[in-house]
Amino acid sequence: MTKIFTICLLFLISLVTFAQKDFTPNWSKGVVWYQIFPDRFHNGDPSNDPKVNDQDGAYPFDITSDFQIHPWTSDWYELQPYEKKNGKDIYYNLQRRRYGGDLQGVIDKLDYLQSLGINAIYMNPVFWAPSSHKYDALCYHHIDPSFGPDPEGDKKLIANEDPLNPEKWVWTKADLLALKLIDEVHKRKMFIIFDGVFNHLGVNSFAFRDVEEKQEKSAYKDWFMVDSWKDAVKGTKFEYQGWFGIKTLPEFKEDNTGIVSGPKQYIFDATKRWMNPMNKGAQYGINAFLINLYCKFSN
Repeated sequence: MTKIFTICLLFLISLVTFAQKDFTPNWSKGVVWYQIFPDRFHNGDPSNDPKVNDQDGAYPFDITSDFQIHPWTSDWYELQPYEKKNGKDIYYNLQRRRYGGDLQGVIDKLDYLQSLGINAIYMNPVFWAPSSHKYDALCYHHIDPSFGPDPEGDKKLIANEDPLNPEKWVWTKADLLALKLIDEVHKRKMFIIFDGVFNHLGVNSFAFRDVEEKQEKSAYKDWFMVDSWKDAVKGTKFEYQGWFGIKTLPEFKEDNTGIVSGPKQYIFDATKRWMNPMNKGAQYGINAFLINLYCKFSN
C-alpha cells in the first residue's frame, strides 16, 4: 500500500548565501527569533483596518455577513455578537476574523521586542492576499494595502501597472512602509526575513484571473498546471491543479528543471525587489526569505 508523507523544508535564502559552502547564512546562527503574524500582532494604525470586501476570494467566501475588527482581548473560542448573526460555528468564523494588525504596529513595537532580547524577526506572509494567513497571494511584489496607510490609494496604483514589467512596478505606500520597517529593524542591529511560498499564487492573483478570463490567449497560459481549457466545441471545462488539491491556490507549472520560466522570472524579480529595493543595495533590503518547500514522498 502506498503512503504519502508530507514534510516542510525551510530554507533561508539570502543574497550572500550562494557564496558560502554552508547554506545557512552566518548572521542567522545563534540569533533569537520572533515570529510575527501581522494581522494579529499590533494595530498601529486603525485608519487602515481591513474591510469585509478585502477578504473576497478567501474561505469561507462570505463577504455579506456582519463584520467588524475583532476584539483583541476576546476569548478565542467565544463567538462575538457580530459572528453569531451568521449562524455558523467557530471554525467558520475563525477564517473571517481580522484584528487590524499592520506594519506600523510592528514598527511601534520594535524597541519592546529588542528589550526582550529579540534580534531577528520572521514575518509571516505580508504580500497582498484576501485571507488572514496570506498564503493565497494576489502578487509577490506588493505588500498588502491594509498593512499600509492608504489601502484604497494603493489598490488604484496597482491596478494601473503591468505585472510583467518589473521596471514599471510602482511603490505603494504599504511597500514604502515595509522599507521603513526594514530600515528601523536594521538601525537596531536586528535582522528581518519575509515568508515566501513560491510554488503557487492565489486564485484571484493577477496572473490566474487573466488565465481564467482569456484561457489559452492569456500571457500567463503557461504559468499554471492546466489540465483542460474551456472549449464549447470539445465540451471541455477549465480544469487546473491547486496546491495539495486546494483550488484557491493554483499551482505553478514545473518541468524537469523546476518551476517554468515565466513564473520563475517573476519570482526572481519579486525577491530582488525586497532584497535590493530600488537597486540601492542589499543593505536596504530584507536579510533573507524563508522559503517553504512542501514535498510529497511515497513508499
